[in-house]
Amino acid sequence: MKTIYKMLLGALLGFLGAYCLLAAEFEMTLLDIAFEATLVISGLTIVLIVYCFSGISRMKKRVSLSVSGDEEDELEAKQYRTFTDLTLANTVSTILSIIAIGMAIVTEQPIWLILVNVALFIVTIISSYVAISVLKLVYPNRNLPSPSDKDYGKKLLAISDEGEKHVMLDGLFHTYQLMNILLIGAMFILIVYSLGANHSQLFSIIVIGLVLIILNANYMFRIRNR
Repeated sequence: MKTIYKMLLGALLGFLGAYCLLAAEFEMTLLDIAFEATLVISGLTIVLIVYCFSGISRMKKRVSLSVSGDEEDELEAKQYRTFTDLTLANTVSTILSIIAIGMAIVTEQPIWLILVNVALFIVTIISSYVAISVLKLVYPNRNLPSPSDKDYGKKLLAISDEGEKHVMLDGLFHTYQLMNILLIGAMFILIVYSLGANHSQLFSIIVIGLVLIILNANYMFRIRNR
């Protein structure tokens, strides 16, 4: 029932946001600022990529440090925080590079801008693999699976202890609930955008709806058959 309530909350937030946009006679023409917006997104992607490689460098340097006792625990906690931070930065930079590529293609921006963002996308993929390889240096005694392994998720769970599994489960469940709220809210915002800007977002609305149905059905069938 809590999941249903949260989905209704997403619908309410989306409706309120949509109502505010209508009240303000919202209208946005992305074409007018497409080039500048793509440059800004590309710049943010570059900043995040630099941050990722900086974090990877810091983790490598800490591996060679000789510590014991409480200092060892503090170092391990610091390594873990750095890895989670750079993982988030890498994920965001990957998404931003895809957005920039799509925006540049759809709005017919110069070919060099498209190629730059394709290159940035490739760099973000490389960064994620490098980060995993560094994590193996941090935990040499743990048989961490390769990110390219088709059973990566299962193998990662297999080597995780009960505490780690609980942390992952808690994070994933809250993410699942937030995803429902945000995607339902996004559907309402797209509906209003279609009305206010005279640009139909029907295809996007249908795709988001299908994604919501598939994800929720997949989750429910998995827990139902346990």
